[in-house]
Amino acid sequence: MNKLALSVAVALALGLAGCGGESLDDIKQETGNNTLKPYSRVVFDPGATVPRLSVPNDLLFQGTTDGTLTTDAGSAPDYTNPQVALGALDGWSTQNPFTLAVDLAPGAALVASSVQQPGAVRLFEMVMQDPLSTDTECATANRGFACKVVSELTFGQDFIASVSGNNIVVVPLRPLKAATTYMTVLTSLIEDDNGNALAPSTTYELVKQDDDSLPLSLPSQIALQKLINSFEDAVSADGVDRDSIVYTAAMTTQSVGAVLSTLKSLMASPTPTGYGPANFVVQDTGMTVSQLGDNFSHPLFGLARLYQGSVTLPYYLGAATAENPTAPLAGRWTARCDSGAIIAALPGSMKPDTPVSANDGFCMQASSGALRDLGVDAARHLTKFNTIPKIDSYQQVAVQMTVPDANMVAMPAGGWPVVILQHGITSCKENMLALTGALSARGFATVAIDHPLHGSRGFGPINASGASCNKSGTATAYMNLQNLLVTRDNLRQSIADMLALRFGLNFVQGVSLDLSNVQVLGHSLGAIAATSMVGVANSPSGNAALDAAYKVGSTVLAMPGGAVANFLFDSPSFGPLVKASILLGAGGSTAESYVTFATQSQGCGGPVAAPFAACFTPFTEYLAQTGNTAALTALSSAFSQFAFAAQTVTDAGDPNNYAQSLVVSETPTYVIEVVGNADNLPDQVIPNGYANPQLALAAGKMPLAGTEPLLRLLNASAVSAVAGPQALAGNAVARFTEGDHSSILSPAASGAATTEMQMQAVSVFVTQGAAVAVTDPTVLQ
Repeated sequence: MNKLALSVAVALALGLAGCGGESLDDIKQETGNNTLKPYSRVVFDPGATVPRLSVPNDLLFQGTTDGTLTTDAGSAPDYTNPQVALGALDGWSTQNPFTLAVDLAPGAALVASSVQQPGAVRLFEMVMQDPLSTDTECATANRGFACKVVSELTFGQDFIASVSGNNIVVVPLRPLKAATTYMTVLTSLIEDDNGNALAPSTTYELVKQDDDSLPLSLPSQIALQKLINSFEDAVSADGVDRDSIVYTAAMTTQSVGAVLSTLKSLMASPTPTGYGPANFVVQDTGMTVSQLGDNFSHPLFGLARLYQGSVTLPYYLGAATAENPTAPLAGRWTARCDSGAIIAALPGSMKPDTPVSANDGFCMQASSGALRDLGVDAARHLTKFNTIPKIDSYQQVAVQMTVPDANMVAMPAGGWPVVILQHGITSCKENMLALTGALSARGFATVAIDHPLHGSRGFGPINASGASCNKSGTATAYMNLQNLLVTRDNLRQSIADMLALRFGLNFVQGVSLDLSNVQVLGHSLGAIAATSMVGVANSPSGNAALDAAYKVGSTVLAMPGGAVANFLFDSPSFGPLVKASILLGAGGSTAESYVTFATQSQGCGGPVAAPFAACFTPFTEYLAQTGNTAALTALSSAFSQFAFAAQTVTDAGDPNNYAQSLVVSETPTYVIEVVGNADNLPDQVIPNGYANPQLALAAGKMPLAGTEPLLRLLNASAVSAVAGPQALAGNAVARFTEGDHSSILSPAASGAATTEMQMQAVSVFVTQGAAVAVTDPTVLQ
């Protein structure tokens, strides 16, 4: 993140930078210029002429009216700017590593071992003061002040800390709780190699003084002083030596699943809301899958009768129109109502007792009066205070279904058990037909729809599906690097559509299904969305009928990964595309040099058109060979800033944030991962990542990015490379040494791996997650 730019908003919000009165800089001058002392100091100076502050920091909530961060100040914020996009969020990332900058003494360096010792870097889950707090001890008007510690996180289990240059890096090892405030505390146990303890900034030294006996000059300064005092009061009450504290900062995580949980309830509301699926009808085409082409020549495809139909689904994204054909690239989800935070702050005279419009009436009814549509919230950000999305349009979505041929496979008395299939990025629902032969042979129907902006759901040239779907689209139509909020909401739309599809199966016409036996298989992006969708679907609501209407029996995740924004940087397939796009988007002389290099190199074997992804690695090698370390350093910084923003923005749909829900709901989950061996590469699309967080850090990677970290969060155990059935006591992973990212569907890389993947997946569905059958252990690790 750009700390300086962010801090300007803090200084203005706190009134620490301005003309009248005595500034903090003035006070520092009066008390002596301690900055000349040879101490290494934590950066904290929000009121300086050039404000300095490390993020995440809840000071960025100062001045908010709707409960979102204030990085989007101004009358017309540009939400395509990743930094500004954070202003649409009600909190920080649950899983991003973050850095705390240190001004090192001349010639000094931080001692890494001192940072990693017990008590040096501490994280606490907090209850903050808030007038609406359910904790009576904390229900005060001092919103944002610390009240008390809930618990301290465990170093080495919940998080770790390390040193990177002049930064202390705090790295979560598992996602933090959503919509929860945490307190970061640094202590004087941290040292530099001069043997001196880390010191507070001179500003922090001032504001940590007792606000009763040593109040500062201006009201805004005293407000910050009282805030920091409350932080230190709370953690010292929990055992932290107050004199040892050199820095504190509160950070509140974003609400993550609140909007999707609201949609789940609205879809199934007994009172019509318009949020549920409608007109879900399929019919037999009279064909079997085996009649669709040479790819389906195996006899098993003759058992799968092809059904087609459609379902009408609410669409919360921008849909292309003649007047606005590029709306899908800019139309993020917005709230249907005014923010509850704004409504709560309005005087009663501005809140009529009766609805002022039909939509105002809906908002009141759907929220027990907490939400209104009074036209007082222009931004309409979706937050924990405002969880109902606005329906932009209704889309008739094509449905593909297969049903076993009842003349060859006997239909159970309760109807056909069904597997929801969800395809990957640049793919389409038709590619999932590759699984239907094996599933039909064991008596399973299947149902599939396209992701938004894929296949039949594209809008003319805006389509992410590629050649395998007879399209010429690009992944960036969905993975929208130019607008991270739209990227987030493309994924949320995928999850919402899968929820709607699951719920809609209860009412589908034209086929007989066993609705007590619905399972899910997702591949790649489909597995990412499936993790989050099943996490929401199987989270108990307290309403048994509602839970049954969404229940997913077991889940197969083929080649998934968590911390999506971060793993994309490490993806051999997508990393160059992402980095090249960021490079070009940044502009400047390096971008100009890149275009010249790529053009002269004729696209480096790829398309001779932006973003010249095939040229990115050769270009960085060229920069290294010519000694242009400044450009390489600038690129690294730009990528880090973008990754921080992108992961923070997209956390709302990221599977890492829903993995615990699968564990808690005891949803049997079986994962397929391609790890490779000495002769075969591991997955080149979604990186395996690292099972050991320390190894990830040593390699300069995010510990929660990729497949292995998601497996750790799912508590998955390895399937043994032994032939025969294996009982599964919990979640499981089959690590394949052969095949590639697409092998669940295509035998091109390894026919043996494809056969084994499909047979294992089917065996999991047959037992509803109780067991897996291994036929060919030679392709397993």
